[in-house]
Amino acid sequence: MSHISDNDKNLLEAIKKRIEEASGLYGVPGWVQKDYEFVVFFIEDQTGHRLSLSTVKRIWKNEFERLPHTTTLDILAHLAYNKDWHSLKKEQLNPEIRTVFQGEIAKKPWKAKDLRFYFLILLVALLALVLGTYLYRTKSSNSISRAAEEVSFSYEKTVEGKIPNTVVFSYDIEGVDANRFFLQQSWDTSRKIEIFKGTHERTDIYYIPGYFTAKLFADGNIIKELPIHVTYEDWFMAARQPMEKIYTFSPTFWLKEDYLGIEKSRLAQKGIDLNKKMQLAFYYVTDFGLDGDNFEHSIRFKMEPLEAIDCPIFNLHVQGMDGFYWIMFGNKGCESELGTQLGDVMHNGKNEDLSMFGTSVYEWQKVDVLTENKKVILKLNGTSIFSSNYDQSIGPIMEISYFFNGIGMIDDVLLKNANGATTFSDDFTKP
Repeated sequence: MSHISDNDKNLLEAIKKRIEEASGLYGVPGWVQKDYEFVVFFIEDQTGHRLSLSTVKRIWKNEFERLPHTTTLDILAHLAYNKDWHSLKKEQLNPEIRTVFQGEIAKKPWKAKDLRFYFLILLVALLALVLGTYLYRTKSSNSISRAAEEVSFSYEKTVEGKIPNTVVFSYDIEGVDANRFFLQQSWDTSRKIEIFKGTHERTDIYYIPGYFTAKLFADGNIIKELPIHVTYEDWFMAARQPMEKIYTFSPTFWLKEDYLGIEKSRLAQKGIDLNKKMQLAFYYVTDFGLDGDNFEHSIRFKMEPLEAIDCPIFNLHVQGMDGFYWIMFGNKGCESELGTQLGDVMHNGKNEDLSMFGTSVYEWQKVDVLTENKKVILKLNGTSIFSSNYDQSIGPIMEISYFFNGIGMIDDVLLKNANGATTFSDDFTKP
């Protein structure tokens, strides 16, 4: 990894601070998931460009060893200072131009007396601005929060156990004093649509099953959240390329083998370019009747080599009503790209040794997830490789799903309850 200079670090910190101040999050201690999600929303709302949640988290948590991509830096720099990254760097490094931390540019040297006077005026103005902004935002936020208690938000699905599934959202936002309102289907910000006062219904389509959280936004504030359980009667297969575009595959496209997968030719037939990055996913979405804090789960997986994929990665996802597990396995040598979230506890391969999650993904691998009273033990091919505790319950299991950043296949899926009784299994053996 290339070294990051102190100048680059300081400039990026200044940009982050400006964005925090503009979004109203500056000085907020101990950011939680919703704070990072709001920064993603704020950046997209102000610039028209969407950064991924993982990118925003890495930048704001300083979990990187090299500078983010120049495109990302330009988006942030334009939002903070209305200039691109390289222009700001030139101003920062030019001894004849002095960049003040707040972003004001001094074009000439100042006498000490003049500078003190200027600084005093600037300080008073800045304090007035900060106080005014704080009072306005606090009043606005409190007003929205109070009004949000009266907001109604509900939904009805037009079909059960089928995909695609049109959902009719009903809402009442008349009592909320805000400039703009948005409805977002799930975690995916590309599925966000604007809604308006005077309307009370909006329909949208879910093209994949899952346990989602729909959100109502008022001026960037989440005022209501609503769980949406879009179930399906069997396994469901889908691909994304890019992430905003979803391709689905009926069972007639699946491999005719004793495991679940798909042929390259079938992907190409749908228009997927195997020379570019893609995602392939398998879903099973239902109420499994399992306690997510006390269960066992096992699965076998493997992947096929693709020239476009340098680091093939398998993601195991268990979604509960109140939380989830996200466990990543990658080819040996790719461990820095891996991470794991177990309930409310995260482990990141960028700042933690997760080499035990590296394996030979082009051969069949067996994964076991053993959970008892919020303690998780992970096994790979029968060997315990990792354990962790978490605090917040994930609730009943509503979805299991598996994601590959290329072509993958799964077999021998098994779920057991706390008593060791099998509640779900599939070895994909043909009758």
